[in-house]
Formats: sequence, C-alpha cells, structure tokens
Amino acid sequence: MMWIFTSNGFLSIVSHRQKPEHLLVRARNVTHLKTLFPNAEHFTIKNADYPYRAVVHKDVVADFILKYIQNLDYDNFKNSVTEPDYLQSCNRVWRLMFEYGLNHRA
Repeated sequence: MMWIFTSNGFLSIVSHRQKPEHLLVRARNVTHLKTLFPNAEHFTIKNADYPYRAVVHKDVVADFILKYIQNLDYDNFKNSVTEPDYLQSCNRVWRLMFEYGLNHRA
C-alpha cells in the first residue's frame, strides 16, 4: 500500500528507513495530514515530493485504517469529498484508472 484516499485527504504511507516499527505518513496538503493524524508530530521538508510528514507507529496507522473502514457510511467515494480541489484531483485519478481498466475488461 502506498496511497490512501479518504474523504478528508490523500496520504502516501511508506516504511520508515530507520524505525522498523514505524511508518512515514506523507501528504502534499498539510491540512490532510493534520486532519487524519492530529496527534502525530508533524514536520516539513520543503523541497520534498510530499513535504508534510509524520513518523507514526504501525499500530496507530493500522488502527486509523480499521476505524475508517468500520465507520465508512458512503456508497460513492467522490460524493463524500467536500474539498473542491481535492475532489477535482480524485476525479482525475478515477478517470486515469477507469481508462487503465478498459483494457482489462472481459
């Protein structure tokens, strides 16, 4: 898993190089990171692809994902996104993956 799209934000989650029990949770919009992981210690690497970051224990990330799924109550993801710029980006990703899937239809 690398990318997570939630109603409230987009994250990239990867393994932490020096802390095997932790993950590096990254975002391009600081509000997404602070909304989804408000209790984490956030930091910024200005020129990075994902400038907003937090080092989060794997159990905390797993608990976040589990709770998100358990509380999921929408039947259309795009309709659950309220931030206009984020919704536009989600629609672009949806379109690219829709086109990708056309070649794999039976």
